[in-house]
This record gives sequence, C-alpha cells and structure tokens, in this order.
Amino acid sequence: MRKITFTCVLMAFVIANLACSSNLTAEAPGQITSVAIDRDTKTTKKKTSSNKTKKKTKTSIETEIEYNYTVEGKSYSGYSEKDGDVQNAFRSGSTVVVCYNPASPEESDVFTAGTKCPG
Repeated sequence: MRKITFTCVLMAFVIANLACSSNLTAEAPGQITSVAIDRDTKTTKKKTSSNKTKKKTKTSIETEIEYNYTVEGKSYSGYSEKDGDVQNAFRSGSTVVVCYNPASPEESDVFTAGTKCPG
C-alpha cells in the first residue's frame, strides 16, 4: 500500500511540475543576486541476514539561486533549486535568462544565458 501511495504522490508532483513549467513561455533578462550550495547527508542503517548492521551514507547536492528580473516595468525576485553543484554556471551578478508565466509573471525559473524559453 505504501508503494502505491508513494507512486501516486510522485506522479502528482511530476504532473504538477510539468504543468507549471509548460506555462513559463515568456522570457526576460535577469541577474543573479545570490548562489549557495546545499549539501544534505543521510545515513541509513539496515540489518543484514547475519543480523549485522550495515550503514549507508548518501549525500545530495543542490544549488540554490536567487535572482531578479523585470517584466513590463515591474521588478520581481525569484528562487530556484538546481540539482548538483552548478554554481560555476550561475555566478552572483551574472546575467541569466528568466522564463516566466505571462499570465502570472511571479512564476518563474532561471536558466543560463543563451537558453530559449519554450513558446
């Protein structure tokens, strides 16, 4: 039952993200205001068949990016998390491409210069 529930929640999350990202069709230049790396280390313990405890450590890394952009004279700020350490592609003060929802410009995501927004 847990697997079914987890699968349903995961599918809903993926569909919601696809729906949101498909609305980000307009493009504006943006500027990175801050970049930070978030490392999350998790250690799990599992008993083996010989009743010994086996530890497994997993570290995940995300790059947290804050940025500003302007749409029709109004300033917006955004926040995005990218998988892995991509801080070399997103440096504080650098110019980036912001893809945003034209119906709701506060909905946005940030991409490296040269990226084209869908639409």
